[in-house]
Amino acid sequence: MNTIFTLRPWARANNVALLHDYLCPWCWVGFFQAKKLTQETDIIFNWVGASLYPPELDGPASNPGPRPLPDPSAPKSRFDLFCDDEQIHVPLPRPGFVRTHNALLAAGWVKAEAPERFDALNEAIYRAYWERYENLEDISVLSALAQSVGLDGAALTESVTENRYDENIVRFDDGAYNVGIRNVPTFVFGASEQLAEANYPDLKRATERFLLRQNK
Repeated sequence: MNTIFTLRPWARANNVALLHDYLCPWCWVGFFQAKKLTQETDIIFNWVGASLYPPELDGPASNPGPRPLPDPSAPKSRFDLFCDDEQIHVPLPRPGFVRTHNALLAAGWVKAEAPERFDALNEAIYRAYWERYENLEDISVLSALAQSVGLDGAALTESVTENRYDENIVRFDDGAYNVGIRNVPTFVFGASEQLAEANYPDLKRATERFLLRQNK
């Protein structure tokens, strides 16, 4: 039996879970891959926050704002080459480190309370961090983003402040590793297949296989 689906409530045979963290550059690419997949197929994603730096984990403090520009003479990294192949632009300079637990709580709130607006807020959060270097740890920033997509900023603030929906965030710890989640983004296609840091053609084929299984 596949332990992923016995131990994680978000992993169900009838949906595609997408584990992600706004902080992760690979997830910035995964966001556009998922958006394209929803445009080209009938797939609906179950977005699941997977915190790379949960509050209980010691680590660097948030330092929002752009990082220094990379050395133009340095060879391209595996990630840079991957982005070139995917034809997805990653803004330069890249944003500095921020803790994203509050942003994942905000996403959990909209997913539970106003699911029809999830995609709008999810995109707003990604773009705020990657394109405008906004501090996703700041609840006032998240509240303003909620209002920008027609949501109640005060309700979001209350939910995040009270740490609601925290239990829905996957911690990147031994528990995640023990059920096969070692990278974000990870696309979990029902009970049969999962892909992490994958190129679009592979994701498209996996999506088509998943939809075919659902239609049998």
